[in-house]
Formats: sequence, C-alpha cells, structure tokens
Amino acid sequence: MLKPTGLALMALLTLTACGKPDKPAASGEASSTASQSVTEKGAQPLSCEGPVGKSATAAQLLQTYAGKAREETVPGPEGTTESAIVLYPDDPARKVVVTFWDEAKTQVADVRIGRGAVQWYGPGNIRIGSPLKAVEAANGKGFDLYGFDWDYGGYAADFKGGTLGLMPGDCVLGLRFAPPEGQPGQLTSDIVGDTQVASSNPNMQALQPVIVEMSIGWPSPAAAVQ
Repeated sequence: MLKPTGLALMALLTLTACGKPDKPAASGEASSTASQSVTEKGAQPLSCEGPVGKSATAAQLLQTYAGKAREETVPGPEGTTESAIVLYPDDPARKVVVTFWDEAKTQVADVRIGRGAVQWYGPGNIRIGSPLKAVEAANGKGFDLYGFDWDYGGYAADFKGGTLGLMPGDCVLGLRFAPPEGQPGQLTSDIVGDTQVASSNPNMQALQPVIVEMSIGWPSPAAAVQ
C-alpha cells in the first residue's frame, strides 16, 4: 500500500477529533471579497466532487486529462517519495497532485494543491495564501494547528467542530500553514515543535501564517472495514 502524503495523513488522523461541524456562521465581508476575487480570476473549487472524486483511478485521470496529466514521483511523508498523478503539471497556478492508497492507483487518498496554485479555492473561499484570520472566519471559530519547524509543522490539527471539520461528501479537508514570506524570525518557542497550538495564541495571531498546501482526502478503504 502506498503511504499517503503528509497532508493527507494529518487530515485523516484528525477526522475523529474534528467531528461534525457546528451550524455554519454567516459569511463576512472578507469571505464575500474572496469569492468575488476567485470568480473574477476563473478559479474553481477544490471539493469532494472535483477536480478529482473518490472513485477516480489513475487510468481514468490520464484519459480524462489527456495531454494535461502525467505520472510523477512526488515527496511523501517524512522524507519518502511516492508515485502520483499530476494534473496540469506545467501550470503552477492549476497544478494538482493526486496520490493513491494502492499500487494499482485505483483508491484515491489525497488531492492536493500547493504554493502557487491560485486557480483553486476551498470551502469558505479559502485558498493558497489565505491568512489565519480568513481560515478562522471560514471555520466559524478558532482551531488548533501543529507548531512549526518539524516534519508535520503547520498542519491544521483540529477544527473544533467548525464548518471546515467535515466537508459535504465525507472527504476530509487538510491545510498546512507557514509563516508569511519574510517573517520566519517571528517564530517563538510556544508555536514551534510537535505540539498543538490554538489559533488564538497571541504569537500565532501576530504571525498570521498563511495556507501553503490544501487537500481533500479519504480514509484508506482497508481502514474503513476494520
């Protein structure tokens, strides 16, 4: 079985902790502005249904995105690598990495975008580059994330029952944050390392880390039957 990427792994490990979301909060002015911005740029949603659904296989993706998809070796968790299908591999603004639970690539594990992939947006109109405050607003409340400067640094750990905790379609949202460019010096000891940090932490609020990776994923089929 292929190992999931770090983002998929952290998202799936926190599925139980996140639980079902509370009643969604009303969208604020910031969310409305974000929605207009991504619409004007022709951005598309990253959701349980697309651009890649749970039932997609590598063969289907290579056929559907003929000429715009290829198999590549991509970084995996903890310094490993894995084989993935990459959509729009030569277009950083649209690039999507799809990993699988099985060697045959018939069971999608993770659909991921990273730095530069500005043509996609997630629930609540969050997207690559969205700051911490925008994600709190989309979630309807604060949440926990892991401290920075280690293998799983910056991953969202627990959405605390907020609206980002369980997406429609039963896929899991994964987010990774990093300090804004040019501000790594603001990492204080209480927001680094293998520990969960509340987004309300004063030093985290002062830093306002931004989303650098976003994914949707599904648990391993093998785990589902255990």
